[in-house]
Amino acid sequence: MRLLCCLTFLVGMALNASAQMEPCLSGVDTPGCGIKITLDPPIEGNMLTAPNQVTVDVPMRLHPTKVQLSSGPSGTQVADKFTLVAEAAHYKKVNGHARFTLELKSCPENGDAFIYYIYAPRLPYPLYVNSEAFQCKPRDGK
Repeated sequence: MRLLCCLTFLVGMALNASAQMEPCLSGVDTPGCGIKITLDPPIEGNMLTAPNQVTVDVPMRLHPTKVQLSSGPSGTQVADKFTLVAEAAHYKKVNGHARFTLELKSCPENGDAFIYYIYAPRLPYPLYVNSEAFQCKPRDGK
């Protein structure tokens, strides 16, 4: 019984230590987390052009399984105000990162801000990255 108690305590301490060493467990992307988001074409000033190819590089140490892109009004963090715009469940390994590619086919109808959700079994909830507010214009200028 005493051995079982000690093993339980040691396992608990090891899990707590590994959680403290992983910067991504706060639920929000931090510089230590290493997530990189690239838009092609890039946002200039605050102008987003659609269609657009969005690349999300997530460190392989997180074992990411899916990335979702949601759009909603800036200035709010209410999840029900954001709607799913694009999703990718497959990635390519590139320099220690899982590279997810999302296609933004047109300007979002319901907002001027993005939230990127990164799903990984090592995290108890999706990690998210907020974007700056933007204006969107179709590439053909209409």
